[in-house]
Amino acid sequence: MVAFTEAETERQWDYELLQDGAVSGFRDEKQLDHVVRELQRLGYRVAQAHGGTGPTMLTHLLSQVAMRYCGWSVQNLDAFCDTLRYIDFTGVTGWALVIRQFDEPFRADPAWAQAVADIIAQVSYEHLLMGNRFLALLYTRDRTVKLGRLGGHEHWWREPLGRNS
Repeated sequence: MVAFTEAETERQWDYELLQDGAVSGFRDEKQLDHVVRELQRLGYRVAQAHGGTGPTMLTHLLSQVAMRYCGWSVQNLDAFCDTLRYIDFTGVTGWALVIRQFDEPFRADPAWAQAVADIIAQVSYEHLLMGNRFLALLYTRDRTVKLGRLGGHEHWWREPLGRNS
């Protein structure tokens, strides 16, 4: 089972995003909103959090996601990783997690925020092996937020259109 057909690799947002790594960063909220609408048009379910920190933010985010197991927890990063493995892809093209104001969890604990993004990248690859599409979209205008390598890919932020830096 393939995650994408050859036709789906041509100018389709989800393929473009996943090709750059499972976690995409945006500094332009209008661009993020456009991508979210495109993913929904493609049949993705989208769960969103607007800032927040720690397990509270993750609980809010994942309470919007259909799971194959009801006893999930996000009290620590190991549990978060396990929970992501139980996402139910029945009847959807894929799942996208959107974290707006990502600078809030990053400022509270940069290592934790980076680990959350790295876990999402890792579990995305696991889901792709099963033919399921799973990705995350992060938004911040804060230029000090740097995530480094996530799942083997150097993370970069999509700049507002027309901006060269």
